[in-house]
Amino acid sequence: FSASRFKPAVFDNLDNVVPPPFGVTTEDERVMLSARSPYNYTHVILPQDRDGKSKYEVAAELLGKWIGEGALKQDGEESFYLLEQTFTALDGATCVRRGFFGVAKVPEPGEDTVLGHERTFEWKVTDRLALTEATKTNLGAVFVLYKDDNHDLGPFLNQMNLRAPDLEARTFEGVTQKVWRVKADPAVTAFFKDKKLYIADGHHRYRTAHTYRDKMRLAERPDGPRPYDYVLMGFIAMYDEGLFVYPAHRVIDLPEGFNQQTFLKDLEQWFEVLPVEDNLAEHVREEEECAIGLAFAGGKRFVLRLRDIDRVELLGNEHGAAWRDLDVSVLHGGILERLLHFPSDALHIYEKDPSIAIDMVESGKKGAAFILRNMQPSQVCACAEARESMPQKATYFFPKLPSGAAIYVHK
Repeated sequence: FSASRFKPAVFDNLDNVVPPPFGVTTEDERVMLSARSPYNYTHVILPQDRDGKSKYEVAAELLGKWIGEGALKQDGEESFYLLEQTFTALDGATCVRRGFFGVAKVPEPGEDTVLGHERTFEWKVTDRLALTEATKTNLGAVFVLYKDDNHDLGPFLNQMNLRAPDLEARTFEGVTQKVWRVKADPAVTAFFKDKKLYIADGHHRYRTAHTYRDKMRLAERPDGPRPYDYVLMGFIAMYDEGLFVYPAHRVIDLPEGFNQQTFLKDLEQWFEVLPVEDNLAEHVREEEECAIGLAFAGGKRFVLRLRDIDRVELLGNEHGAAWRDLDVSVLHGGILERLLHFPSDALHIYEKDPSIAIDMVESGKKGAAFILRNMQPSQVCACAEARESMPQKATYFFPKLPSGAAIYVHK
């Protein structure tokens, strides 16, 4: 596709222009990013009502202004946009992840090419749809995984080794983003002909694109493909060494009448309850099979190692094997719901940093923290293929794809 991109020559520092996606930006971060530059892309993906105009009108006007000024310019020919992200993983190691931006056809009814694993919320889709209608633009990419066991796309991605990037920016969460524009190689398109795509992040962006496509078709009744038949995606191979599926650890309020000793005794039917004294998260990471960390105040730490049981006995058969294979499902179905009697839709605190989760317990703000292992990309795909929605906030992909690095305008 022919992306619209910020022109580096117009800006002193693209660090102040390119942000992470809207869904992971807090209100404080939105204010901070917006103050960095009047061209920060946050002004468009998280717009605010202004001067009697709705936030959607503000976003559309800003995009038009930036294009008119030449700050944003559309490329003259269809291309792919290679992406390299250098970041510090949660264990402190420096890592590199590689992929690319392109557009994919929104599936027709009955087609089975793009699979997700998360539930979506209507209000988020309604908001993103209004923004898409106002701007006629895919403002952010859907993050998808694809299988390439033979590394067939290796030479395509290795074009990043041949020259300096066209764009380089360090986003505020400490990720160095590099983007190269390369020719639209038909062999890459052909590679995906029979492939499935698995949504890692951006389920609401994907559903919005689907809804927008359907709405535009009803209005225009086109006789051929239109730009809105396609959705902007960031493609990452499942074998990529920089791909991590982090968990969101759970921090909870204990139910009324909770008795710690009784709870630990109840756990023993299903788990080995192993006391630990030092780094709980490290102990959990070292476990090869299902294990969950548990922290109470006063330094009481345990590793809950699931016994060799038929998981149907613990979790029931409402969900399939792919869902039952997840540690987070064991936590929700087996501990939070079965033993602590929380409803399935109960909201907890979801924290990606285990030390912060445990600090909330030690400070007395919360009653207990559950620490989870990383999920495997293959588990994400298995749930998607089984049409099983994971428990809420089951995965945390870091880093996110940058917003504004390659923008897909439908006009």
